[in-house]
Amino acid sequence: MSQTTVPEAGPTEPTDSNGSSEPDQPPEATADASSRPASFIDDLRDLLRRWRWPLGVAAIVVLAVVLVALTVPTTEDHRRLSPANPAPNGSRAVAQVLQRQGVQVTLDSRSDQVVKDTTSNSTLVVTDTVLLSPEQLNRLAADDAGRLILIEPDELTLSALAPQLRTAGYSNHTRPKAPGCSIGAAVTAGEVRGGGYLYARASGSTGDGVAVCYPQADSDDTSGVDSGTDRGSYLVTVANGRQVVVIGQSDLLTNKYVDLDGNAALVLNTFGAQPDLVWYLPDPLEPVGAGERQTLTELMPDWVLWVLIQLGLVALLTMAWRARRFGRLVGEPLPVVVRAAETQEGRARLYRQFHTRARAASTLRTSSLRRLAARLAAPPGTTPEQLVVLVAASTGRNQYEVGQTLLGPAPESDGALVALADQLDAIERAAGVRHPHP
Repeated sequence: MSQTTVPEAGPTEPTDSNGSSEPDQPPEATADASSRPASFIDDLRDLLRRWRWPLGVAAIVVLAVVLVALTVPTTEDHRRLSPANPAPNGSRAVAQVLQRQGVQVTLDSRSDQVVKDTTSNSTLVVTDTVLLSPEQLNRLAADDAGRLILIEPDELTLSALAPQLRTAGYSNHTRPKAPGCSIGAAVTAGEVRGGGYLYARASGSTGDGVAVCYPQADSDDTSGVDSGTDRGSYLVTVANGRQVVVIGQSDLLTNKYVDLDGNAALVLNTFGAQPDLVWYLPDPLEPVGAGERQTLTELMPDWVLWVLIQLGLVALLTMAWRARRFGRLVGEPLPVVVRAAETQEGRARLYRQFHTRARAASTLRTSSLRRLAARLAAPPGTTPEQLVVLVAASTGRNQYEVGQTLLGPAPESDGALVALADQLDAIERAAGVRHPHP
């Protein structure tokens, strides 16, 4: 039997209920449309294959730019109480005034660097004490700094660096307060911004070694943590052979409040008592205890290893269970035998249910073209249009009518589809096509 290029129709899925999604086109156009997705995928693969090197280089460049943007630190410092932060919550104004007065200000974020930068003539300022670990506190306790200033320290920090003091609540009353002590910096400054964290002498400590300034009266307290007037927001004591100053009102240092009342005088006299000032803003990502750091296996609980072993056994058992059918393929009889006529009738009912007249007509025309090409012995490469000419010459029918029947538009109604089937059957009978059913 000779071969032709007439496309073969296969089983297809029904379209929507109104049947309008199927275009009116000949069978070869339908076959071309069905092959477009595969052709598009092949074209896309070829395009990616040709441009794989430029696209790879572009992806690497984009990834490098993203990594640089995420890892390179910005030049601006937005940390609170930072001497390089010009924002209202920063302390750049204090640092610049101190530098004009001849004080060298050094900003550090690692405790090991603080130990290197401080000497007996240095004043060490520590902020964000809640970020300090016990190891960092031990480093600061053994540091050589002549003076230590703690900004709003917590109880753990006080126990390590100023054991004579303790926390004593918090006050929301920020109206100016009188010093109430004989410390030179406080007397010179006079009234400053009040409130903030309050501190007092620890139990068992003598009062001679602790000076409490800017005391908080009972009537001003709203925290309910402590009572009495022997507590304030500015305390001075001596610990480990050096002077320790505790400031509970951090607003005094900020650019927003430093120029109000006597805030600037108190801060400058406190911070500028020595020629070197080391400003320590703890880095929360500072590695601590690198020499004693535990490994990943040491950090995991003991039961994790047993769970992993059990999961491995389950995976092996599952693989053995799924692999039990290894061997050659064996043919098995079908439980039900369905006659071809029933399959054809079922497909026809689906076409009718979903009104896919265009698909049904395309299937009928494709089958007729294949049978006519085989009956007329059309040579390989014969197109449907050329086959129409051969059919018209063989049957003696009008070429235009034959073309409309074999390659015309889709029928618009069920009656037109039945008429098309009859016309196709008539052309095949005229061409001498033998049908299995008379």
